[in-house]
Amino acid sequence: MYELTSAISKSRDSTVGPDDIHYQMLKHLPGAALETVLHVLNDIWISGNFPESWRTSIIPVLKAGKDESDPSSYRPIALMSCLCKIMERMINDRLVRCLEKHKLLSPVQCGFRKNRGTTDHLVRLETFRSRGFYPTATRCCRLL
Repeated sequence: MYELTSAISKSRDSTVGPDDIHYQMLKHLPGAALETVLHVLNDIWISGNFPESWRTSIIPVLKAGKDESDPSSYRPIALMSCLCKIMERMINDRLVRCLEKHKLLSPVQCGFRKNRGTTDHLVRLETFRSRGFYPTATRCCRLL
């Protein structure tokens, strides 16, 4: 239940998917309804029987002022079900936690990791560069 409520609280309002369920509905569900949602998501996970609407989420949207009968007048928009996104977030959070706990990610990987970013690599690169230009200064400091 903690993972479900955490995933719901992290979500920001967005356009609803094909099931017309939006985040505000999920955020205001009572406890008993959240238990039902969790039960449904667990059943989907265990059975592997994902709803068909979760597999196809591309919806054609007509461009402004274009002819409806011309297929090139549409642009594809990916709209996923909010429940699908919630389940995806729960799975991702659990995977990241497991990978971090068991140290299965390279220590130099900074992208897509909590408290790390591209600036970490820039600092590492600058350190390597400065050591390359001043290798004797590092050795002299060790002698003192």
